[in-house]
Amino acid sequence: MPLNKKYLSLFEQNWSESQRAVKRMKASLSRLEQHFPLTAQTLKSEDEALFEKLDAFRVRFAGLQDCIGNKLFRNLLRMEDEEGLNMADTLSRMEKRHILSSADSWRKMREIRNVLSQDYPEAESQRADALNIAWAVAPELIKITDQIEAYLLKLYNLKLGGDD
Repeated sequence: MPLNKKYLSLFEQNWSESQRAVKRMKASLSRLEQHFPLTAQTLKSEDEALFEKLDAFRVRFAGLQDCIGNKLFRNLLRMEDEEGLNMADTLSRMEKRHILSSADSWRKMREIRNVLSQDYPEAESQRADALNIAWAVAPELIKITDQIEAYLLKLYNLKLGGDD
């Protein structure tokens, strides 16, 4: 099945956005590596530099998850002349393409994104738990972009550029 070139330009723009988001996410992961796993006690500290790094991580996690789910997945389907009827259908199609390990894992990432996008939960232990879970799944979120790239290269010999 050939790619519908009508959507390729938009996909490439979204891909570029995703690669900038991946680069920033990796930077956050690197800067925060020494602080994880977080504890409630760590979050009770008054370390403003740490909180700024954590806030950047929260925003970057949410942004990357949004970009992948709302842009890359949908545009990939459009390029293949398919349309996801709803998010469950879209996730099922991404799972069939081996882009997602499972639709449930994506739903979990979405739940984490929703928790992080709102104000932190009240208790430091809940905040620490939410951030630790996001920290644990962030590499999987990055891997999804690798899977999209591998899929397009294998099926269509489409080489996607990074954001340099």
